[in-house]
Amino acid sequence: MGSHKLLFFVVILVACLTNFATDIYTPAIPNIAVSLNTSIHIVQWSMALYMLGVAASQLIYGPLSDGIGRKPPLIFGLVIMLMGSIICMLAPNINILILGRLIQGCGAGSCAALWRSVFRDVFSGEELAKYGSYFSTLIMFVLPAAPIVGGYLTHYIGFRANFVFISLYTIIALGAIIYGFKETSIHHHKAKFRLAYILNTYAKLLTNPIFIGTTLASFLSYGALFAWITTGPALLIQQLKLTPVSFGWVSFLTAGLAYGLAGQINGRLVSHCGMVKMMRIGWSNMIIAILLLLIGTLLVGTNLYVIILSIILFYFGSTFIWSNANAIVFTPFAEIAGFVGALYSFSQICGGAVCAAIMTHLSYTCPIPLGILMLGASILAWLSFELITIPHFK
Repeated sequence: MGSHKLLFFVVILVACLTNFATDIYTPAIPNIAVSLNTSIHIVQWSMALYMLGVAASQLIYGPLSDGIGRKPPLIFGLVIMLMGSIICMLAPNINILILGRLIQGCGAGSCAALWRSVFRDVFSGEELAKYGSYFSTLIMFVLPAAPIVGGYLTHYIGFRANFVFISLYTIIALGAIIYGFKETSIHHHKAKFRLAYILNTYAKLLTNPIFIGTTLASFLSYGALFAWITTGPALLIQQLKLTPVSFGWVSFLTAGLAYGLAGQINGRLVSHCGMVKMMRIGWSNMIIAILLLLIGTLLVGTNLYVIILSIILFYFGSTFIWSNANAIVFTPFAEIAGFVGALYSFSQICGGAVCAAIMTHLSYTCPIPLGILMLGASILAWLSFELITIPHFK
């Protein structure tokens, strides 16, 4: 039991790092634009490229972890992330900052790809969904704190302090992996890192309708979420005149309340209702939330309370998606969990990168373009799951 507690602590630390490095940065977007003499849209590209680095690098980390185990790729990735964070911390202009964010993302990809695989090494089936939900609840109380930290650091010190914080966080995570993490994979073998095996395994996943349908649904759902993460800071700070500190607290309260409540509900009900029903409840809430945002904006204009209420409900619904989708795609593939984690997380984060890139071309002064994108992505996510996954899911 003690070893499991230590494992959970280390995995939580690692699992939070990728998103923490995104969310701590969000309150600083307007400040970076001013400090580096560039536009907010260009700064938003640094977020999209970070996500691209996270996504693409996972296609290497996943197979590598099935070939040599989870621990060595995690160590390598954290070292790369530390290098990228230092580059961002010292960046003299936006181009170097974007390069640093890309390198940072390539390192963070190891955390994003492998924490799910480590969790699958220990649990399976509805047990994976149940404990994954409680696990997500713990994570989601940590992640909403990132904008608060970023808001205070940006307001009182400057945006570079965010990268100092992430550098220190990465060093702590690196130490935890080296000294506190014991290998969880029992199926890894160096033959699994041969090119022919990698291609055949990815082909197997890409022809599996359960994997394809659920992964596409996750791609679109995460894209809807990341559209808000990308645009929310500019909307609330630039247009509604919140300070970075106020934005951080708004983010913490909205996400923390929604994630915590939904995680507890999912953990208690998934064994009785099943993963599919819980995901349908999630998408229903997401769609209602965005309709509330669009209708409220049309009636009263860009209003802080309408936005906050809508985003709380959206976060609440999205929480039902992540742990259940994760369990559905992982359960049939215990022996290739590294590949599954890499391709699934790659696809999910690509959804975030794509929607972030789209939002750089749309106005952030009004919630309508944001709401339309989030609504379309959420509806398509649900349809993908129903039309592709459900006919083959038992």
